[in-house]
Amino acid sequence: MDKEILEYLKSIKPGPHPEGLKVLQEGIEMGKAIQAPKSRFSRESGYKSYLEYKKHLMKEGRIYWNILMGLATVKEQVEAIKKIYEFMQRTGFSVDTIQPICSGKVALPKEYRDKAPSTTSFVMETFEDYLDQMEAAPIENTFCDYVLASPNALETTIWSLKAGASVIGVFSQIIWSFPPYEDDMTRFINMVKCLGMMASKYDEDKIVFTYLEDGLSGYFLDCVSYVGHALMEQYICTKLCGARYMLSFGGLLSDCDLRGATAVALHKALSTEDQPVLQYLNSSTNLQWDHDIHGNYGMSAQEFLFSILLERKYKMGLGANPVSITEKIAVPTLEELMNIFTVGKRIEEKAPEWDQFMDFSKIDEMSDIMVTQGKKFFENLLEGFKAADIDIGDPLEMILAIRNLNPLKFEHSFHPTTFNSENAEVKPFFPTILGKQTVKMRDDIIKDLEKQGMHEALKGKKVIVASGDAHTYGLLLVEGVLGVSGAQVVNGGVDMHAADLLDLADEENTNIVAVSCHNGQALDYGRMLVKLAEERGKKYLMCMGGVLNAILPGHTEPTDVAHMLNEMGIFAQNDLVKTVEKMKNA
Repeated sequence: MDKEILEYLKSIKPGPHPEGLKVLQEGIEMGKAIQAPKSRFSRESGYKSYLEYKKHLMKEGRIYWNILMGLATVKEQVEAIKKIYEFMQRTGFSVDTIQPICSGKVALPKEYRDKAPSTTSFVMETFEDYLDQMEAAPIENTFCDYVLASPNALETTIWSLKAGASVIGVFSQIIWSFPPYEDDMTRFINMVKCLGMMASKYDEDKIVFTYLEDGLSGYFLDCVSYVGHALMEQYICTKLCGARYMLSFGGLLSDCDLRGATAVALHKALSTEDQPVLQYLNSSTNLQWDHDIHGNYGMSAQEFLFSILLERKYKMGLGANPVSITEKIAVPTLEELMNIFTVGKRIEEKAPEWDQFMDFSKIDEMSDIMVTQGKKFFENLLEGFKAADIDIGDPLEMILAIRNLNPLKFEHSFHPTTFNSENAEVKPFFPTILGKQTVKMRDDIIKDLEKQGMHEALKGKKVIVASGDAHTYGLLLVEGVLGVSGAQVVNGGVDMHAADLLDLADEENTNIVAVSCHNGQALDYGRMLVKLAEERGKKYLMCMGGVLNAILPGHTEPTDVAHMLNEMGIFAQNDLVKTVEKMKNA
């Protein structure tokens, strides 16, 4: 395999840690001691479990409906659940699950919560806060965000089980950080114990949930990689830990063919008769307007219809998660959530009339390729981890290694077009929206470079690229353009501190660094770079791009600060052709 990738994988091998299978067994024993009662939904519906109900819907090809809701207090959340049930009784429209979106403070042990920023959603402080939601109405509640993969996982998982919850997550959030908590070892030891608890409840139909785009899939250029990512998570969760696994996705995919084919591919690759893998297909958010917001009903309606028809055809257990038309501008109210849900249910009434017109042959072709290539992605991962001496039979070591991964390098390391290949970049089979936009912009810029005879202008140059915040779009674009321009690009990833950026440049023996900024930190970041360079007595070519603004003293709105950065000696241009020319002459 590629030496550079191998060396990188060796660098993410975790240090000393307890034996993962022993930690898992501790969790299994803890789980056996927990009494996990049936939920109110199961008691009153007559179904053994939420999973049994889901399988019933599958047989009929009926989509099920999930509502994400996070109000200001637990009391308001409970009252809203009761109002949803009243609405169900009045209209006959069933909300099948409610997924509470609580405050991120719930992810933290109580002694850390005062140091964390407040949010708009409620904080669950006691066991009764979980139980009250479960018992508010005969609707299944799924406790997902900030539970299984959080620093507070032992408390949140145990309380979720004791309250009667069947679906607990979110596995993919292992790549998230929860400041001020920093003890990764304790956090992921506890996560493996929680996976053991869930495994102990396998026969009771307790399920580990993931939302792919909350994790590494949020960085992908290719839908094929979604399948590889999911296979990796299922391998750890089910193969190594013995727990059930179910996933959702969709917020970052807006093309119906990609959404549909990815869902079918995931079903083909991961579902079993005993455990269907699909939870719900989230409404996409990247095409919503923040103006004339009623137009957003149009985007949601076509997604609902396609998802409903897809489930009628393939009977996968697919659900729909409606997103309020206000998503771009505000936290939705209960009324707004029920409005968009009602749109979906009215569409469902007429959906059978569309069956005769539907041809899903393209979905079949696309999904078969996704399955084949997605399995290769996963096999490449196992091969790469084994070559790097990462123990693929130890769930704790696997989780710690994934935690150490740079998300921007994950896809490149294992994608079928780059693994054991001379290709320097991923060549998507089915580009995501991020992939399509990045490739189009990159290709347009490369055409401009070619017109000016600068296609190989950076041959022999090494450039460090990084993002000053969590945004990946600009970073991927810059890396692609510089790479095609002949540069040897070293990607430092996202959320990179200024000192770490210059440290990486020194380690790589180059003085050229490029930073992408978006969150209003450009001016302060630039000042830090200049000050650090002066303290080190070194000269660097520092380039910055993105959204180069800041809130200046005496101002209430952001101001463009590109001219201030240029005056400081930083080449701050949102023009990659000019940036390449500047680097060429460095």
